[in-house]
Amino acid sequence: MATVRFGVVLFFLLCVVGCDGMPDDGIQFMRVTESQPITIDDFSTLVFTDPEGKEVKLADIMTEEYLVLVITRGWYGGVCFYCASQTSRWARRFDELELYNAQLAVIFPTESADEAVKIEELEKRIKKGQIPNEDIPYPILLDINLSSVDQLGIRSDLAKPSTYIIDREGRVRFAYVGESIADRPTVDSILKQLSQLGG
Repeated sequence: MATVRFGVVLFFLLCVVGCDGMPDDGIQFMRVTESQPITIDDFSTLVFTDPEGKEVKLADIMTEEYLVLVITRGWYGGVCFYCASQTSRWARRFDELELYNAQLAVIFPTESADEAVKIEELEKRIKKGQIPNEDIPYPILLDINLSSVDQLGIRSDLAKPSTYIIDREGRVRFAYVGESIADRPTVDSILKQLSQLGG
């Protein structure tokens, strides 16, 4: 009886904590193996805004060979549960990008400059995911008025959740645009893509 009880407790712990020691929020993202067609192949013209209101080009923040660009759904009366989960997972596993000479930036689209303050809500939700030191290790930039979302052709009730890998020249090396708010690649899928680029 004690063995059965121990087995039930162990199973419960694995479900709650997950096999890799990270909290499991129950959300499963896509295991992606191939890039989708790319609508624009040069991201060097895209301009975002930092939380202080300064314009930022991706070239301004790139320090590694590759940049993983995660575009969230944006502010839609609240922070999307899937956006919070995806960005929190990246915060927990951010250090794994170093092996692939890669870094990460997250884009938070808003329909107006007035909504820019909602970036704080996303930051709070990311920090709830038990990230190391409670520090978000990557920049979160705003896409005010959805200008870059429109350039990329990913507008749909704000933005379709999208993940891109971009090289130092601004060329897109991988693209994934979700068809629904839950349709996003796993962290492991993106790391695998980076490993293939480095090969």
